[in-house]
Amino acid sequence: MGRLSALFLITQAAWAQMPVAPALTSEPATGENVSNYNIAANVENGYRFLSAGGNFEQYRSSVNYGNGIRLFAGSVSITSREGHGRLFDQLTLHFQGLGNDPYQAATLSIEKNRLYRYDMSWRLNDYFNPGLVSGTGEGEHLFDTQFRTQDHTLTILPQSRATFFLGFSDSTQEGPAYSSIQPLGAGGDVFPLFSDLRLAWREYRIGNEFRILGLRVNWMRGWEDFKDDTGSVLAVSGVPGVPPQPASDSSLTAFERAAPDHGTGPFWRVALFADHGIFSMNGRFTYTAGRGAFVLNENSAGSLLNASGPATPIHQQVVTFGNAERPVATGNLNLSLEPHRTLTITNSTSFYNVRTLGDSYFSQFDNATQTSTSFSYNYLGIRTISNDTHLNYQSSRWWGTSAGYHYSDRLIASNEVFTAPGVLSSLPASQINRLQSGTAGAWISAKGLTVTLSAEIGSASRPFTPKADGNYHALDGRIQYKHQTLRLSASANANYNANSISITSYGSQARSYSVTGDWTPRSWFSADAGFERLHLYTIGGISYFADSQLVQNASSTYISNVNSVHAGIRLTAGKRVEIYAGYARVQDVGDGRSTPAGADLQNPAPAFAAAQTFPVAFQSPQARISIAISKNVRWNAGYQYYGYREPFYTGFDFRANTGFSSLSFVF
Repeated sequence: MGRLSALFLITQAAWAQMPVAPALTSEPATGENVSNYNIAANVENGYRFLSAGGNFEQYRSSVNYGNGIRLFAGSVSITSREGHGRLFDQLTLHFQGLGNDPYQAATLSIEKNRLYRYDMSWRLNDYFNPGLVSGTGEGEHLFDTQFRTQDHTLTILPQSRATFFLGFSDSTQEGPAYSSIQPLGAGGDVFPLFSDLRLAWREYRIGNEFRILGLRVNWMRGWEDFKDDTGSVLAVSGVPGVPPQPASDSSLTAFERAAPDHGTGPFWRVALFADHGIFSMNGRFTYTAGRGAFVLNENSAGSLLNASGPATPIHQQVVTFGNAERPVATGNLNLSLEPHRTLTITNSTSFYNVRTLGDSYFSQFDNATQTSTSFSYNYLGIRTISNDTHLNYQSSRWWGTSAGYHYSDRLIASNEVFTAPGVLSSLPASQINRLQSGTAGAWISAKGLTVTLSAEIGSASRPFTPKADGNYHALDGRIQYKHQTLRLSASANANYNANSISITSYGSQARSYSVTGDWTPRSWFSADAGFERLHLYTIGGISYFADSQLVQNASSTYISNVNSVHAGIRLTAGKRVEIYAGYARVQDVGDGRSTPAGADLQNPAPAFAAAQTFPVAFQSPQARISIAISKNVRWNAGYQYYGYREPFYTGFDFRANTGFSSLSFVF
């Protein structure tokens, strides 16, 4: 979990820095008149290069830019000169990374005043994940898929009092994936598994918006369909990225898994809006009648070696299937009252109810021993009712205060049936969790300086999950100063979850601090910089086996101290030359140690201790230049370096030099 969190922060920092890609700016497109339309376009095309060293798979997971010609970015605009075209009044198209980039996108909008508006978005992402470090460090897990999404919305009579909507959305994920299985019991080996990932989701919708009795009503009827037709087989040795099967305690001669999972979710959505001066109201209500069915049929055959005597043959079949309904109803009603210009009172009431009804059956049968284990599941329901009340008081232009109270009541109920040889057990259960919290805040503003302070304290009677908030408090403070072209801001935040430490609960402390600023003393020069520190400490109870002995009442901790810094300057020389240079660095120093710690039976096992902190460092300087060759043509070039280092694990560091050269055309 810690390694994933660190990688997520690093990836976000890389995106915040923006990979070297499109040009800085270009001359505004004045366009050309053709018949009754003005046509303008801005297109950038060029070549991206890459030189990488170290762990290339880790680079692909974090950055993934490669060599080749591509269409970096562009836009096309066709606008009616008089505002009344024959087929449309305005058409705009934007695109980015088409051709060879791993992240490609396009948007299209077509509109004719008072008649229709059509909006389309499309995106393709190459998703590559080399997987977490396994116990052997072999890298046996891998995802190499493409994720495509598209959305289409047609609005009819957009400016009228009665507007109609039609929509369609689609998402797919396809590609090879490697994972691992341990089908022959705890004493057996782990074997590589190959899957052909095939996931698809679609949504169809129709709706309308109208006004009646001072209310604006928006409703939508939709249908969602989901299917997962991923199948899995035993991976063979020699496949890139898959190590040879170990020859030690067990052997697996055959394995096959079929697991189709299909579902549909027809839904209704209704929204209401009203504004009557000192009083306003809005509400949103949804209902989904989800239905799903799945089947999993898994067969494995092999043998388990014994310390003495012949190997034990194993032929195991696992069958799981279910056909259930999942109705979900939600609603919220928000009321706002402003009895005086200095006082605003808001109240929000929310309702959430989800139920899973039906039969889910699990059966595991061992052909060698002629024994089976079964488990069936009948019901899970979660119902939550919550209410929030907030008061905001502003006595003058330069200061104000706020206070609030939150209450929620959540009921969780389930029913399970477990059967084994000679055992039949029904397990109905229910749990009620009540959460109460209070908030308070104040702000002051004078002569370009704004200070904001807020606090929240809350307590939950029975948190639903081990990591859910129990007894917690949060403090937040922000300050901002602005003077002419200089702007500075700083913030501090603390969030403590003071749960008791046990096998079913954990506690956490999180603190963050940040300082940012930007300065534009001249029209041709600007600079910005920032620093952020995030501290995270979590501790939870665990139990585990070590040397065949059960270790209880132990604890597992995770400590993270992430420091991130970024800076950039922008220079322009007239309208011909633009230069940008920037630098970003993210480093998690962990808990200060340089190597993983060991452990004994009274503390977490070495594998746990090694995962209690994850020091990692990432840096990325970059520079870009754009030179106007003529009024409509610019030459652009850029360079960016990526450096990644993991002190605890060897073989995962990488470094990459990326860049581009392109021409942008405006007409």
